[in-house]
Amino acid sequence: MNATRILIAQHRAIESLFAEVDRETRPQARARAASRLTEELIAHMTGEEGIFYPAARRALDDRGIDDHFMLRAQLRRFLATNVREPSFQPRFEALRLLFSHHVREEESELFPRVEAVIAGPQLDALGVEVMGARPPIWVVTTETHALLHSSNAALHGVQLPSLHQN
Repeated sequence: MNATRILIAQHRAIESLFAEVDRETRPQARARAASRLTEELIAHMTGEEGIFYPAARRALDDRGIDDHFMLRAQLRRFLATNVREPSFQPRFEALRLLFSHHVREEESELFPRVEAVIAGPQLDALGVEVMGARPPIWVVTTETHALLHSSNAALHGVQLPSLHQN
């Protein structure tokens, strides 16, 4: 599958995770949904920043490709917020807005430009690289109490690194 189609599929999956976080009202379940959302965002941005954007820059001779700075900054704010805090919802909405802008720009501007200059087989090979760059899913949450009390025995007793650096 070509790289742009893979990234579009990831966009749709992440959008559905935003909707899941928004729908969830139980704090522990909302924290788990927020964790899945952040894991997928990180995996998506890893493939774009490490593989897709460099290839797009080369193909288009455009050094200005990369709008993740603000998305990463807001993701850090979001990760530092407990779902029970009053600032959770505004930070969540800001992250969703930035992601929505990211999706619109890529799907309406960047992807068509890339598809016009990179041939189908090359886009397919790039897609394989994007998928290969995906980090293993790991727990990205500040809600460690929800995780450690989950029914997943493999996670019991796991010490999670502090995310409150910076």
